[in-house]
Amino acid sequence: VAVLSKLRRHIYVFRNRRQWKDALKKQCEAVNIEFKQLSLDMPVRWSSTYYMLHLALRLQGLITALCASQQLDLSMKDIALTAKDWQTMKALLDLFYIFIRPTEKLQGSSYPTLNYAVIQYMRMTQKLKDFKAGYMENSTIYDACLAALKKLNEYYTLATNQQRSHSTIATICDPRYNFNIFDIIWPKSIQDTRKRRAKAQWQECYYKYSGKALDIQAAKVIESIQDEELEDENSKKTESDSEDELYVSQQQPDLDPEWKRWMNEPTLGPKIDILKFWASKQYQYPILAAIAKDHLAIPATSAESERVFSVGGDIITKKRNRLAPSTLRYLICLRSWGVESVGEDSEEDEDA
Repeated sequence: VAVLSKLRRHIYVFRNRRQWKDALKKQCEAVNIEFKQLSLDMPVRWSSTYYMLHLALRLQGLITALCASQQLDLSMKDIALTAKDWQTMKALLDLFYIFIRPTEKLQGSSYPTLNYAVIQYMRMTQKLKDFKAGYMENSTIYDACLAALKKLNEYYTLATNQQRSHSTIATICDPRYNFNIFDIIWPKSIQDTRKRRAKAQWQECYYKYSGKALDIQAAKVIESIQDEELEDENSKKTESDSEDELYVSQQQPDLDPEWKRWMNEPTLGPKIDILKFWASKQYQYPILAAIAKDHLAIPATSAESERVFSVGGDIITKKRNRLAPSTLRYLICLRSWGVESVGEDSEEDEDA
């Protein structure tokens, strides 16, 4: 967007030219506003464009006044931000705000897992459609919404296709959502195809796990039969008139379709402890409990793993470049658990 390009050039001037930076700081002090240096967005930093716009709009009046009153830097006139530009930036800020909460939730330090991912995709898509309805076709914001919707649909299809159904399975395993969440966010029939695909993936996953459970059960049965046969051979002479065959069941065990029963379960409140819930339900839903253990432990994003690498880079310094791998592992865990703070570690470095 041309407006964002002009804003970035403005921010570059206010960050790197002493005269402009000092003038903006004095203006903030005059109107009793906390001065914060304008920030540029970065491709590798999540939501940085939103925060760039948020801070610039907060100082809109001061920036406009300084640009209108200055006489020295004539190059600023070529990139002057008009009232229409500021209006476009306000609309872009509202557009980017749709992505802020999902981003913060999925990259939070509280170890968000995969059961949140599909819901965030669905909610962002719905909010973008509602937001797009408020703008004329072929406008800048309308085109931006179309581009965002197209990208989100690509991501959703990639994250929920037949080979990568983990996100869908994890969402249905969550007792707070179950399959009911699809009917809440997608009440209209236009999304019936996606809902049928989610249901089919859930059913297929169940039968994969039930097959594994049957194999384990069959192996145990075969082992017990072999043990009984061995015992029978040893005691055949002394117990020739045994009545054990009278008590052998001739019927196959009836496996209830747990996946169907689970989809009829009522959803629970947001404060439910999922780990304790499945610990209490593992006998009622043994196969689904195994599915939940595998899928609800998958992290939603790689943000937490990246934080571990960042912490490792802070620990291994010039003065501490010969730490053993085991020592480094202990220090990373202690810092992640809050036992050792960053300040304590840096003081040790200075004393060394």
